Parts: sequence; C-alpha cells; structure tokens
Amino acid sequence: MLAPTADAIAATVEKANAALTLLGFGASVNSNDVKISGSQLGAGYGISAPAMVKALRLMASREGLLLDPVYGGKAFAGLLADISAGRFEAGANVLFIMTGGSPGLYAYASDFLGAES
Repeated sequence: MLAPTADAIAATVEKANAALTLLGFGASVNSNDVKISGSQLGAGYGISAPAMVKALRLMASREGLLLDPVYGGKAFAGLLADISAGRFEAGANVLFIMTGGSPGLYAYASDFLGAES
C-alpha cells in the first residue's frame, strides 16, 4: 500500500532536513520544495514497468551503476521522463541520489533477460 501523498511529502521533508543538519547546511526544505509523482509507478509497488527496465539498463550501460528496481529504477525513470518533458532548463544541475539496492535485481532477473538495449 502506498503512503498518501501528504504523508510521503512530510516524511521526505523530515529526512531531507535531517540530512542537511547532519551535513552542516543552514538551509532547510519545506513541503513546497517537494514534488511527488506517481507517474512511474506502473501497475504498483514492486511490479516491474517497461520504463523502469529501460532506465536500469541505461544507468548500468552508461555509468556501470546498478539501481534497485523497486525504488531507484522507477525514480530514475521518472527523472528521465522529466528531462524528456523539458522540466529542467538546459544546463541545470540535477542531483540523483542512488541509495543502492542492487541485490533487489535478482528478484527481477526475468524482466531483464532478453530485454532490448
């Protein structure tokens, strides 16, 4: 089950501010700074989606980084969709935080076997 958007935003703000404090930054994040989109959720949590498979293959082939399919893969697919939609200005700095999770790939191995590059 997915957390309601308001709960997800509140949790994100809390974690972002904790990280900023830990790193010694004086800045803070508020709920207006956080945008949550379910555009890459596909059929649901933990269910493979074609855009996620494509995003994982792209990251692995271009950067040698293995994203987890449940969170990182769908988040990166969302970032790619936002870039394609022109949601960032040319030359803008964009930070994608990879949190690991490559062991999760084993559970989705059949989604990647024979997939196109």
